[in-house]
Amino acid sequence: MTILKRQLAAAINYRVDGSGDTAWLLFNGATLALEFWDPLAVALAEHDTVVRFDQRNAGATQAEGLFSLPDTAGDAAAVLEHLGVESVIAVGHAWGGRAAQVFARDYPHLCRALVICGTGGQIPATVSEGLLAQLREAVQAGDQVAWSARVEQIYCAPGFAERQPNEYADLIRLMWPPTRHAARWDPRIAPSRSYWGVAQLPTLLIYGEQDQFGTPENADDLQSRLADVRRLDIADAGHFVIREAPRQIFAALQDFSAQLPAG
Repeated sequence: MTILKRQLAAAINYRVDGSGDTAWLLFNGATLALEFWDPLAVALAEHDTVVRFDQRNAGATQAEGLFSLPDTAGDAAAVLEHLGVESVIAVGHAWGGRAAQVFARDYPHLCRALVICGTGGQIPATVSEGLLAQLREAVQAGDQVAWSARVEQIYCAPGFAERQPNEYADLIRLMWPPTRHAARWDPRIAPSRSYWGVAQLPTLLIYGEQDQFGTPENADDLQSRLADVRRLDIADAGHFVIREAPRQIFAALQDFSAQLPAG
């Protein structure tokens, strides 16, 4: 664990793996720790450099008060400056895909390409309020069994636990128990229209076909707005697509990187 103190509001926990010429900057989904990227980060780091960090309400990053998408993008830029990394391919999962778009908007000199995985925010989610209520009730009751079942129903494609029991168990180990944090994202700052689909650089969209948050309709909308865009839709994957299909995503990232202009 490495901590970078940024202003008085946050002490950013970050991690660097690998030492290759291509650098990847990974933006976590909301409240998810940087370890959520482990399978993909390990594979990328065999030949490339991988930088990831805990946002202000996740993992080991210590922060209080409200924060915004521009704050998260600024935290990322500060980490890169601290490390001396001058150019990255930014990859954002879920909420992190929003942050990655803001990073590409606000720090174009640092971002040579963009990957957006399972990011919503433009088209409403399709997950039922009943399931979300059951998830919250399980947390309040400390019922890990019920909570685990709801996690699969809400965030993964049907049958994930049966198809990939080891990966499912590791996911639950990483996420339980849910913790409360002092920092909270303020959605009023940087509304989606200010960053959604405005990237002018090569972009790869990766979406699970059963995603109930970053729905395929969100991918359709982004694709219609972007000029230089590629897209991968993954069957039998939901919102946690980076955990459900890391091998497919790794292959897609390698192909995408290989097609980019040198930089």
